[in-house]
Amino acid sequence: MTPERVAKLVARWARFYTRELPTPIAERRVAEIDADLHDHIAHERARGTSDRRIALSILSRMVRGLAADASWRGHHTNSEESLKTHSPAYRSTIGIVLVAASILLLPLLAMQFTDEVAWGVFDFAVAGVLLVGTGLAYLLVARTAGNIAHRAAVGVALAAAFMLVFLVGAVGVIGEDGDRADLMYGGVLAVGIIGALIARFRPQGMARALLATALAQALVAVIALIAGKHEAPISSVAEIVLLNGLFVALFIGSAWLFQHAARNQARADARPQA
Repeated sequence: MTPERVAKLVARWARFYTRELPTPIAERRVAEIDADLHDHIAHERARGTSDRRIALSILSRMVRGLAADASWRGHHTNSEESLKTHSPAYRSTIGIVLVAASILLLPLLAMQFTDEVAWGVFDFAVAGVLLVGTGLAYLLVARTAGNIAHRAAVGVALAAAFMLVFLVGAVGVIGEDGDRADLMYGGVLAVGIIGALIARFRPQGMARALLATALAQALVAVIALIAGKHEAPISSVAEIVLLNGLFVALFIGSAWLFQHAARNQARADARPQA
């Protein structure tokens, strides 16, 4: 990867996080970054630095500057002119997309150092959809949450579901990569989704739905062990038990938080109105 290609990547990132801002502000920011990258590449080449090291240094600067980019965006989004044209929901959505893009930069950076990480365009696209979809789902559900425990329960449940889908898609959980036994986890997610719909996302019902999801997750591990999946070259009893046990614990933890949220809601409803 040449410094110029990395510079184009940084420029695209700058154009992305300056979208929908007033045109003069966005153009000035992009021009400043383009000029800075041009000067940086020229200076390093004059010193005899290799193109690979220059490219990696630009990537490093980009990753280290993500927080500053988000802060810059937030500052200009909160300006009086921007507040007239941007709703809170829009700003929250942009924030989710920025966080997702920041996370996706990590494997991109890792690909420059090791061949163990070899993502393609499709891998980045799927991961991006999962990240943004999970964030938007949390934003949508958390808006109706009545207390902190409720929002935490939603966050834990969605995080567990995201990690499960990501692991199954990336490396597999049972046996070797691509083992059809991993399709059983679709049933685990289906239990959670159907339970949530039946509960209408109410805390008490969600607690039961998450407990059912945890039970389904544990059942998959038992079936895998009975089927002898622990005899695969890259699996063992400990790996299957511990990995599935982690998700069981997350789903149970979410159920406990939902139960706690239900009790808080009941106490709030029981208070006499002033």
